Amino acid sequence: MIGTFFFIHGQDIEPTYREITDGAWLDDSPYGVVHRIAGDGSEKGIGAFCINWAFEQCGHLRIDTHGDNIVMQNLVKKLGFVHCGTIYVEEDNNPRLAFEKTAAGRKGV
Repeated sequence: MIGTFFFIHGQDIEPTYREITDGAWLDDSPYGVVHRIAGDGSEKGIGAFCINWAFEQCGHLRIDTHGDNIVMQNLVKKLGFVHCGTIYVEEDNNPRLAFEKTAAGRKGV
C-alpha cells in the first residue's frame, strides 16, 4: 500500500460543514468529503489520484485543510476546487479553509 484516504458521500454528511463563515458553499446537493490523505512517499501524485477518484464517484466534493497546509491548498486549487470560506472543527475549534468542486451543470443548485 502506498497511500490511503477517507471518503464518504451523502446529504449533510459532515456536521462541521453546516456552518461556513467568510463565504458560502457553491452547491447544497449531496456531496462527498475527503479526509486524511496520506502517502508513503514512494510515488508522486497520490493525493491527486485519491481526490480525482472520489470526485468521479459523486461529482461534488468538499474538502477542508489547515491554513498552513500549503501543499493541500495548492493541490485542490490545481484540481479545480474553489475556496468557499472557513469552517471550524468541534474537536479543536481551529479554523480550516473550506474548498468545493462541483460537476458542470450542478454549480449553484
